[in-house]
Amino acid sequence: MAYFPMMVSLENRPVLVLGGGAEGLKKVRVLHDFGARITLVAKDALPEASALAEKYAAKAFTDEDLDGEKYAVVVAATDEEELNRRISSLCTSRGIPVNIVDRTELCTFIFPAIIRENDLVCAVSSSGKSPLVTQHIKALIQRILPKKIGQINDRMGEYRIQAKAEIPNAGERRKYLKSKLEELLAEEQI
Repeated sequence: MAYFPMMVSLENRPVLVLGGGAEGLKKVRVLHDFGARITLVAKDALPEASALAEKYAAKAFTDEDLDGEKYAVVVAATDEEELNRRISSLCTSRGIPVNIVDRTELCTFIFPAIIRENDLVCAVSSSGKSPLVTQHIKALIQRILPKKIGQINDRMGEYRIQAKAEIPNAGERRKYLKSKLEELLAEEQI
């Protein structure tokens, strides 16, 4: 079954990452790039993973690690099957979105392949079936995106605010914004 693509803000929201190895580090990097406040729980963590986390507890996970903070999401990057199942069950019963790395059947959400240029974000998912397919599609998209598309998006955001204030008619506002986008894209072709 396909996953519903929902963009959520993690800016300044608490997230819990369990496991500080190579896979945990990948997830910590992504979450950090989106402004999450990361708590990392791992007996051993790669130095970069612990450095990017706001809090680091050098210990094994216990059920109590889910208490006290209302986590926006939990990510488990452990290689312990029983522990992963327990984490998934605990999070699911508490209504916390959970990702168990490389165990789609234990996840309530998955990480897509991400393309990010400033605030413009594209996500590609195979619903966990083939990371190679998602990486291939990501590469194709990156090749066709206009240069500086993130900056273009930022400018369009400014134009949109201005247009909302000055052009009351939605149809006219849309025509104006479309012409501004065409101008910005044409400038990029020069």
